[in-house]
Amino acid sequence: KAALEFQGEVRSGGPVKLKPGKGKKGSGPPPKKVSVQDMIAEIRARFDISDEAALYIKQVTEEKSADPAIRSTVTTHREDRIYLEGPYRGQVNGEIQTAYDEHGRYEELSDPKYMDTGGIFDIMAVTVIQHHLSFAA
Repeated sequence: KAALEFQGEVRSGGPVKLKPGKGKKGSGPPPKKVSVQDMIAEIRARFDISDEAALYIKQVTEEKSADPAIRSTVTTHREDRIYLEGPYRGQVNGEIQTAYDEHGRYEELSDPKYMDTGGIFDIMAVTVIQHHLSFAA
C-alpha cells in the first residue's frame, strides 16, 4: 500500500474556462447499404426456410422499410447508433412481430429461429433500420 501524507489544499488560479466546439459526436462509419435480397441470402445461409417463408420475410421487410414512422425515428436518431441498435431495434422487431400476428403467421411467432436474439426478426429489424439510415445520411 502507498503511504500518503496530507499537504493541505491546492487551488488553481482563476475560473474554469470551457472551450466551445469540442463536443462533436463522431457520426461513426457511413451506413452500409443493405438490400432485402442480401438479407434473405443471409437468412437462408443461417436458417433452413421455405420459399414461402422467404417471400413473406421479403414482404414484411419491404412494408417496414416503407414505414414513414420508422423512417422519421431513424432520421431523428441517425447520430445515436446506441439507441438505434439497442432499444429501437427491439421496437422495430416488435413491429415486425405485430405484422406477422396481423397476417395470422402464428407459427413463426413461436419459432425460436425467428424469435431469438440474432434470429430472423432481429435480422429483419436491423435491415429495416439500415435501409432508413441509408436515406437519412
